Amino acid sequence: MNMVNPKTPASASVISRTQALPPSRSRAGWPWLCLLLPLGCLWFHLVDNLRLEWSTNPQYSYGLVVPLLVAGLLLRRWQSATSSRPASVAANPWPALAFFGLLAFLYLPTRLIDAATPEWRPLQWCLALEVIGLTLYAAYLAGGTAWLRQIAFPVAFFLVAVPWPSPIETPIIQDLSRMNAALVVLVLGVVGVPAIQHGNVIEVSTGVVGINDACSGIRSLQSSLMISLFLGEFFRLGWRRRLLLVPISIALAMALNLCRTSLLTWLTAKKGIGAIAEYHDEAGMTILLVCSALLWGIAWWLKRRPVPARVEYLSAVPPAHAANGDAGAANRRRAVRFGIGLLAWVVAVEGGVELWYHIRESHLQPGPNWAVKLPDQNPTYKELPFTREEHELLRFDDGCQGAWNEPDGTTWQAFYYDWLPGRVAGYLAKRHTPDICMTATGYKLLSGPDLMVLNVKQLELPVRHYVFAGASGPMQVYQCHWEAGMGRNTYTADESSRFNLIRGIWAGRGNHGQKVLEIVISGCDNAELAQQALVRRLDDIIAIQD
Repeated sequence: MNMVNPKTPASASVISRTQALPPSRSRAGWPWLCLLLPLGCLWFHLVDNLRLEWSTNPQYSYGLVVPLLVAGLLLRRWQSATSSRPASVAANPWPALAFFGLLAFLYLPTRLIDAATPEWRPLQWCLALEVIGLTLYAAYLAGGTAWLRQIAFPVAFFLVAVPWPSPIETPIIQDLSRMNAALVVLVLGVVGVPAIQHGNVIEVSTGVVGINDACSGIRSLQSSLMISLFLGEFFRLGWRRRLLLVPISIALAMALNLCRTSLLTWLTAKKGIGAIAEYHDEAGMTILLVCSALLWGIAWWLKRRPVPARVEYLSAVPPAHAANGDAGAANRRRAVRFGIGLLAWVVAVEGGVELWYHIRESHLQPGPNWAVKLPDQNPTYKELPFTREEHELLRFDDGCQGAWNEPDGTTWQAFYYDWLPGRVAGYLAKRHTPDICMTATGYKLLSGPDLMVLNVKQLELPVRHYVFAGASGPMQVYQCHWEAGMGRNTYTADESSRFNLIRGIWAGRGNHGQKVLEIVISGCDNAELAQQALVRRLDDIIAIQD
């Protein structure tokens, strides 16, 4: 039987018992569910967008582990924080409200363009910055500046997995590739192996070694940057030591990459061109493990000097006796409103984008299906087999490539790739163009691209014309990237132009099938004669299928 002190008012007794009761789990979990649901949708879409780049581009394959590293850093922050006191003041949402509104609004055009051209890297950066910004704002509303300080670096760390924009990345790749090739030639000269550099290609006695993107140094540069930033946070280094760790990691990765490339080229000179495929993956994994182990040791060594400890605070539920006991409740109320509003906006955007493309794509006509059959009846025809690296990099569903000589003395090479309908089709078909691939092998671009639309049988083929300087004179290069359902008004000379990327909003998502046909003509200085010969040859090798 419960006894009540007669000197104590009954209302006071009820209040004291009510305050002693802990909040129900359902009510305590409601604010976090409202926040996690819309943020989870945004993060899922961001990771799903970048997943194609991570899984198809060897330069960014390390991105597959970055979400796990972000989760580990957040967990480490949470475990190292203390709950000895709450945030001193409630979060003030007004100073950052305009920034939040801008990020939320920009998600609409970003998502609209992303549905058509997910491979556009500036768009990937916009999407990443919007998701990260909204996440940090949600953390600020839920826990004030204390929470914001806790999760700012782990969440922003995700940016190391976003691909660099092509105008920045491509020159770096080309410069690092040439520098790497030049240094390898010097190293081989020291050990007595003759070698000649041709752009990004090294010629040795047994064949030609291409310094591809995976060995150019950019992959090592990006992965080492990721590792150095992760270790700086993992060991909780000061900002000066973190900055010092970055150039150390880059220099270490470049030196190890030079050792790897020199070893592969030396093995090629001794054992033949097949040695690259035999030792390539093993050498790459060894270099990655050695680089990671050395960076771990350097970071641990930098940590050896003690840093004054700082008490960190991360409290979700302020105690009732605190002077600012209402701060946590106010933060939770704002977080609930933010989560509900953001969820409604995300649902509206996703539904609107899906409805827009459903309407646009309902009017598209796939057009005739066609394929390429190279002139294997020509006695000079030689089939060029695909390497394992080409299959892994392009992931086409069908293809062929070969070389032959024409009676007029010209030499022809043809490369044909076919992707079935699907999201990966447009992503991979647009990645490799002559101005990137041929310049990487040492050829100099003289002119182009110039767009022409050729009518072959029942097809309108958008063909882009380039001229490169070859060893025996100009090389006429013709590249056709054909998308099912795309009309003449969607063709542009430069596929990477802003207009061509944004036009997908009106043209559709570009997932109805893609084909790439590239023909290289050597020994013909006259571009007009080369075009006439191209039209005749296309009429022979293109077959319309039922």
